[in-house]
Amino acid sequence: MTEATDDIEPITLPDPGFVYVDTQEGLAECVAALASSKVVGIDTESDSFFSYTERCCLVQITGEGTLDYIIDPLALDNLDALAPLCADPSVVKIFHGADYDVVSMKRDFGHTFTNIFDTMIAAQATGHERFGLNDLVQRYFGEKLDKKWQRHDWAQRPLLEAHLDYARKDSHFLPALREILLEQAEPRGRLPMMEEEFALLEQREWTGRPFSADDCMRVKGARGLDEIGRKVLRQVYVLREGKAEAKNRPPFKVWGNDVLLRLADEAPEDMEALRKCLGANHHAIRRYGEELLDAVLDGLDDESDPPPPAKARSTRNSDSPGLTRDDEPLVLKLKAWRNKKVKETDLGPGMIVNNTIIGRVAALKPTSVEQLVEIEDMRNWQRADFGEALVGVVTKWLGERPEPTDESGPKKKRRRRRRRRTPAGGEGSQDAGGEGSATAEAASPTEE
Repeated sequence: MTEATDDIEPITLPDPGFVYVDTQEGLAECVAALASSKVVGIDTESDSFFSYTERCCLVQITGEGTLDYIIDPLALDNLDALAPLCADPSVVKIFHGADYDVVSMKRDFGHTFTNIFDTMIAAQATGHERFGLNDLVQRYFGEKLDKKWQRHDWAQRPLLEAHLDYARKDSHFLPALREILLEQAEPRGRLPMMEEEFALLEQREWTGRPFSADDCMRVKGARGLDEIGRKVLRQVYVLREGKAEAKNRPPFKVWGNDVLLRLADEAPEDMEALRKCLGANHHAIRRYGEELLDAVLDGLDDESDPPPPAKARSTRNSDSPGLTRDDEPLVLKLKAWRNKKVKETDLGPGMIVNNTIIGRVAALKPTSVEQLVEIEDMRNWQRADFGEALVGVVTKWLGERPEPTDESGPKKKRRRRRRRRTPAGGEGSQDAGGEGSATAEAASPTEE
């Protein structure tokens, strides 16, 4: 790998300083200063850890030998003056981990991008085991980036000098870093690979969509719930989303997915059971205890269909097979092949083929390279470089595999009777017959 074979003396870059841009006139001056640059490094800072609807709060740009410009979208009417630069095919736009920055700027400012270069992808393509920006900057420029403000609320104003100094360094090194990585990529024959990846980045779009209660099934672990648990999960998921929107906070800061799953799995029916489920001093109980309990009971009383399992991302062939338990040995074979290929090349495992692609190859079981076109996420260069080998692993396994197992059969279902609502101010059932009596069972299922 690159770290083991290269011994590069750290480069000292000139530092002309930075400018904080918070007026339309300042933005115009920034664009004019960048007009002669054929490459610009770009980074953004957002408030995704602090708001329900995230937004791009800073845009940092560095040209060839220019100042570092820190543009404040929250202080400006618009960033329209920047749009021609982003769309100009003669100017290389350099990002590190471009995906998020590109979709954020498209979403918030309507910008389009051509001629992208991603230093993270380039570092992976040239064999760097450590390809974070801090790792690369420390290696090639001898400077350690301070990540103290990495999770700062970038919507807060005013910005301190320390905030600005942190932000501008994320674009400051990008033009020079691109030159280093290009020099490493060309002799390795990695430019076509990188160019295909960069072209895909230009097409990235914001994938946010309207809230759906059935999205609760995207919570990790939701598939393990029975039908009643899934109905409860949907109700507490909807409650959390409403609280998050009202408070303008990310949903996970209202309460975590672990709380959703515990409530769905245990379905506490009174306050005592709720405290036992989450812990008496849990912040969700202190703030939303009665509402949580009502949501759980609504789930238990819900006679509609449970939320369906979350669908995997679609592929070009909607009829492509899904992965089954019988395919797991093939997945292991494919991963073993990939691990061997990692040792033979200076590519990381994710660049050769990631786990998602391995799973789709195992499900499809192609017997020709042409069939790999059905796997949407697979790149042209991956099919060209590794397609025959992947098909060879599959073909060999098909000739050796045991008979498939029969996974059909009855599945256990949890049964839970609908319960009487707890009267206001009480924590337990007030039925004369007690919690498990025939009188309680015969009572009206709800009392509003």
